[in-house]
Amino acid sequence: MHSATVLPLHGGRAPKWLFGRMVKLGELISNVIMDEFGPDELLRRLSDKDWFQALACAIGYDWHSSGTTTVTIGALKEALNDSGEIFIAGGKGKAGNNTPEDIREGAARLSLSSSIENFVEHSRLSAKVDAAMVYDNIGIYHHSFLFAKSGRWAVVQQAMQREGNKAIRFQWFSDLANEHDIANEPHSGLETNLRQQTLDLTSNANTFAREGMTEALEEYRRVVAGNYPDRHGIIPQIDISRKGVEAVRKASEVDPKNYRELLLVRGFGRSSIRSLAFVASLIYGKELAYRDPVAYAYNLGGKDGIPFPVNRETYDSVIEGMDYIVDKANIEQGDKYRILKRLNAYLTNAHA
Repeated sequence: MHSATVLPLHGGRAPKWLFGRMVKLGELISNVIMDEFGPDELLRRLSDKDWFQALACAIGYDWHSSGTTTVTIGALKEALNDSGEIFIAGGKGKAGNNTPEDIREGAARLSLSSSIENFVEHSRLSAKVDAAMVYDNIGIYHHSFLFAKSGRWAVVQQAMQREGNKAIRFQWFSDLANEHDIANEPHSGLETNLRQQTLDLTSNANTFAREGMTEALEEYRRVVAGNYPDRHGIIPQIDISRKGVEAVRKASEVDPKNYRELLLVRGFGRSSIRSLAFVASLIYGKELAYRDPVAYAYNLGGKDGIPFPVNRETYDSVIEGMDYIVDKANIEQGDKYRILKRLNAYLTNAHA
C-alpha cells in the first residue's frame, strides 16, 4: 500500500532560543544512538515516519505541522554534519537545490568519494519519483539526502499541494529501495489522510506502466487514513493510545529520589527527569515511538504552546542532564548508558 505523511501548514518560524536547543538535544540523542547502535540505525530511524515525528515532538517543535520536517532536519544538519559519521545534504528551498554540492562535500568528509555520483543520482531520482509519479499537482520545496560512512542513504523530502494548505512528507531508506526498479514501492515512511484520485506510478501493481509509459492506466485511489489530524490541539485517548496516555501519566510521577546520579545536576527535578525518561524511551523503547509519536509532545512542550509552552529552564536542565550522562558514559566502561536504560525501563514497565 502506498501513501504519504500529510501535515498542515502552520505559520511562524522556530525562534532562535528554541532552535539552538533543538540542535543541542538532537545532537545528544543522535550521538547516543550512534554510539549504542551505529550510524546506520540512526539513518534507518530517521527514515521511519513515526520515529521521525516522535523525535521532532521530543525536541520541542509543533507536534504535527509541516515545520516538524523542515526545522528538525535543519537542526540535525547543524548538529551532525561535523560528526564524521553521518552527513545531511540539502534542505528547504535554495538549500535543496544545492544538494549535489552538499553531497560532494559530505562524501569527501566521510571518505566516500567513489559514492558521490551514485548518491547524486539517487537524490535526483527520489525527487523526480515523488514529484512526478505519486501525486498530481504538488511541488517539492524541501529535499534532504542523508548518508552514512557505510554507504547507506536516506531521503526526507516534503512537497506542497499547489492548491490547499497541506504538506506531504516522503521518506526513503536505501535498504528498501530496489536498485533495478527504483520507483517500485520505494518509501520507508509514508502515511496520509489526504483522499484524492491520483495516478500512483510507484505502486507495485503499476510495474507494467513504469516499464511501458505509453500504456493507458485508469486512475484509482491509493491512499489510506493517516495518523495526524488537521486540528492543532491534542486530545488524550484519541490522538494517543491508552498505553501512551498511561506512559505520560507515569512519567509525570517519576520520583527524582530514585535517580541519585541525576540529582547531582544542579536544578534537576521532577519535570526534567520525566523529560529524560521520554528521551530514553525514544532511544531504547521503540514501540512507544512507533505507535504514539504524539506522546512525545509531552516531553518538553511545543513551539506554539501545545500541549504546553516550552520551558527554557527545563529544556536547559535536560540538555545538562544528557551532557552529564554522555560524559559519564565516556569515562566509565561496561553498561555505558545505564541511567538512560533505567529510565527507559521505568517508563516501559509503567505502561506494559
